[in-house]
Formats: sequence, structure tokens, C-alpha cells
Amino acid sequence: MNIEQVQTYLRQNFPTVEIKAVADSRNIVTLSGSCESWQQLVDIGHGVAKLDGVKNVVSDMTVQGMELPKKDYGPLIEKGEKAGKLAEADVVVVGLGIVGCAIARELSKYNLNIVAIDMAEDVATGASKANNGGVHHAGGVKPGTLKAKLSVRGNRMYDRWAQELGFDFVRSGDLLYVEDPDDIDELCEEFKIALKNGDYRPQLVDGAQAMEIEPNLAKYNRKPVMGLWLPSQGRVHTYEVAVALIENAAMNGVRVFFECSACKIYTENGQVTGILTDKGRIDTKYIINAAGVYSDDVSAMAGDRCFTIHPRRGTLAIMDKSKKPMFEHLTGHFISAAKQKRNPESKGGGMEFTPSGNILIGPSATERPDKEDVETTREDLDFIMKINENPDVSEKDIIRIFAGTRPADFSEDFVIGMSPIAHRFINAGAIQSPGVGASPAIAEMVENIVKEDAEKSGHPLQPRADFNPIRPRKVRFAELSREEQDELIRKNPAYGRIVCRCETITEGEILDAIHSPVVPTTIDAIKRRTRAGMGRCQGGFCQAKVLEILARELGKKPTEITLHGKGSNILDHENRAPQKEENA
Repeated sequence: MNIEQVQTYLRQNFPTVEIKAVADSRNIVTLSGSCESWQQLVDIGHGVAKLDGVKNVVSDMTVQGMELPKKDYGPLIEKGEKAGKLAEADVVVVGLGIVGCAIARELSKYNLNIVAIDMAEDVATGASKANNGGVHHAGGVKPGTLKAKLSVRGNRMYDRWAQELGFDFVRSGDLLYVEDPDDIDELCEEFKIALKNGDYRPQLVDGAQAMEIEPNLAKYNRKPVMGLWLPSQGRVHTYEVAVALIENAAMNGVRVFFECSACKIYTENGQVTGILTDKGRIDTKYIINAAGVYSDDVSAMAGDRCFTIHPRRGTLAIMDKSKKPMFEHLTGHFISAAKQKRNPESKGGGMEFTPSGNILIGPSATERPDKEDVETTREDLDFIMKINENPDVSEKDIIRIFAGTRPADFSEDFVIGMSPIAHRFINAGAIQSPGVGASPAIAEMVENIVKEDAEKSGHPLQPRADFNPIRPRKVRFAELSREEQDELIRKNPAYGRIVCRCETITEGEILDAIHSPVVPTTIDAIKRRTRAGMGRCQGGFCQAKVLEILARELGKKPTEITLHGKGSNILDHENRAPQKEENA
């Protein structure tokens, strides 16, 4: 790669700003200079990343009149150094979204001392909480990328995952159709991409065949002239998968630390020796970076600035279950990114349905400078509702609007591999869509990196003879027959006490969640495990009872129970003194 080529591109395409480019031996380009807007900064990064020979882009660029948010790790370092030594490990996994949980579980097959940490109070509190749960087919994914390779491999691994880990997985299939003959060429391009990527049996179908696959097209007066049937598409609740993975990892010896922020990495002679958290130092041989939107920061802690995350906020809306999906399969009118006026770098979203039967619409895709910006806006909601194809659904049917940030880098690909700067530091960063579907394959890839390195060092990994891949499916009271419910209540009366009326969640199910291998300590953590609070009232009726159960079972005061960790206490103080018993 010629750095002058990069400078020429910048001068020609962004003549109003002065941006300097330097490249390292890996052809990673670092850009500096002042941009006129955040969107311009993102556009410059994307443009340079697309140039021939450029591996990735690191941004030191600024924006005129804007102070870009940057996390201050200084107080965390001071706190961690005062705390002293926290633990020893062979492997530390940083970040417990679906990818970090998958890696922890995959490596627990071996005789390794594994510690998994997350800055939040539970698993799946970032992008793994706020996405549409798609186990994607390989259409629409750029061929030749890690995204394409791992998406196809991971999709095929999900049936075994679901069987072993007991989470809901629906192999829904995806039917894309066009009604305008002028759109056929673009639909055919999507088909060619799916074929090139090795997707499972993608098929172009004519209008009549599309109606056979999805008969309800006629009910809604749709008139497809051509369709693309992608049977590999699946649906999950991503947070449910993450919980199942980390529970199985813990069953196999992985230690989990929540509210434990990585803030410094120690190296000696080019090899990692430990990681500092705000709770103390962990001495370790390997560090796996699965830190989501902060994965670029964690990589920089190891001395390897090889990518920059530019957060992309996505907003979604969930509808009440009284509104039913239009179609049996995921089915959508195929509209190009340009016609839909959505971010061309994002897969975007559409009309979906969850494994639990809720209609879900979104996500949007908005570039934002703040990694923790999960604000929901009128603009994003308007975009979402324009995607809505169901004539029976409107804004009044929404029970929840939420947003998350995708950890996108400028290459718009996954960053996975052993660092050449800090040996035994392994990146699994910049994982955005199709990261949910690719997560089994990402974990497998990281496993193979560790295995290969261990073999080269003369200390090959030893499989655990007692590894148990099975995490039994939890009781779902609402799914049982009346006879099964009666029998369960006879054995344990707690299953006869309904806590969440919207979703028919019992006290027994909440107790099962609390007494699991990875203990949930917040209202939202219980919600992720049981669905208590996910119905129409969004916890309006059941939250107080869930709080009471958590306080009782954890031995805490009600005022100590939070919604989602520090600073989110639901009760501030007792406002009524305990009543004294009077003598009769």
C-alpha cells in the first residue's frame, strides 16, 4: 500500500479538511486532523478503509466544535491498584455479551483456569441485549470477509447449541420478494451473494412459488413477481442464548466477575502477563478481548491500536402479543438500502418476530460519537415505523422502545486474531451483525487460536474428561399442559404462585433463575432469564414482587435491589417505620 495514495484520496474527496495519514507495517492507517462533523469523520474512515491494501483504520481525528466522548480509565486504575491481586487464571475473557459467553463456554472444554469479567452487572447488557435476534443467512454479507465465513459456519452450528443449551431457536426461514420487475436485478444480486458465501440452499422462486411458500401474501394483497427463499434464517432471544452459555460455562468451572472493568493490561517481553480491573489484578497467560464497543480501548491497553469503534445506534420497537405476525416465515418486501434511505454500511432491519411471538420492528442505524448513547428518538422511531408492513400494527401497539450501539469499525468486518504486538492477547472485537449467528463460529475460531498457540509452546490443551455440554432447559410454566402444571405445583407450590400475569411467570421460575450457576441480582437480570416484566405492563404489576423475592433470596434489603446495577436503585429508603406489636 502506498500512503501517498491515501493522501491523494483524502485531498480529492475531502478537500475542505486537512487529514494526515500514516501507516504501520500491517497497513493499518491512522488518521488525524479536524473534521467538520461526526458523519464526515465516519465517511473519511470508511473511505480510507475501502482503499486497496488498507487493512483497517485507527482514528485520532477530532470534530470541530465537538468534544468526542472518551472513557477515563484513570480512576479505575487507581482503584484496581489499591485493591491488589484479585485472581490467577490461564485465560481471562473480557466482555460477556453473546460472543464472550460463547468463548468462555468453548474454552471450558479444557483443563484451563478461566475467569470471565464484565463491566456491567449481568451478561448481555450491551449490543446482545438490544438487537433483533437474527441468526442470519449469508445474503447481504460481503463475500470474502470474516463476517461471511463465520456467519455461514455459525448458522449451521445453532441447532446443536439449542439442543445442548435449552434455549428457544426458531428456524424461520426468510422470504424476500419484489413486486416491481425493475427490482428483480437487485434481488438476483442478493441471491448471487448468498451462493458465493456458501449459504444453505438459497433459491430464486417465481411469484407463484413465493405464494406457495407463504400463502398469507395473498391475504395481504401482495403480488410478488419474484422471491428469494433463504431457509437457513433463524431467530433467537440473544440475551437468552448468552445466559445459557455462561451458565454452562460456570457449570464447567468458569469463574464470573460482574461490575469488574478492565482498565490496564500488563506485558513483559511482548507477552501478556496480567490484566488490571477496578477490583484488582488478575495474573493470566491469555486475554480474550470480547469487549464490544470498548474492544478498541481494550486492544489499545495491550499496546495494539489496530482498529477504532465508531458506535452505530440501533433502535427497535416491540409490539404487544395481541398483534400477530403477518406471516409464518420471516417475509419482507425487498427494498435496497438506497431506496430505504438507510445506512449503506449496515444490514439495517425490518419486520421481524421473536421466538416468543412478539412482532419486532427495526433496528435503525444512526452513527453516534458516544459509545453509551442508547437514547430513543422520534427520528429513529419514525424510521422504524416506515419499515412496518403490517396494516394492523401502529405506534399504539408498542409496549417497549429500546436502543443499543453496534461496535462497528471502519473495515465493517470482525477483528479476530492473535495480536502481533502483545502475544497471547486475542481480539474478538468489532462484532456487529451478523455477530449473533456467527457467535458459535467466532468462539470456535478463538478456541483454535488458543489451541494452536498452546501446541507451539509445548503445552497442548488437555480436554476435560468431565466436561458437560448440557445445560438443561428451564421450566416454562406457561408452555405446560394443565396436567403438567398441576403435577409441578404438587411437587413445589411456588410454581402455583403467578408473579408476572402478562407472561404467566411463576415464583418457582424466578427461584430457579436466582439459584442458577450464575446468580442474577437485578430486576433486569431476572427479566432476561424468566421474561417476568416483558409483557404488556412492562413490570408495572410484577416488579414489586420480583424485588421482594430477590431481596429475600439474596439476603438483601429491598433498598439494595437495583433495576440494572449501580445507580438504578428502585427504592431509595424506607418511608414507614416498622409497626411495633402491641401487647394484647
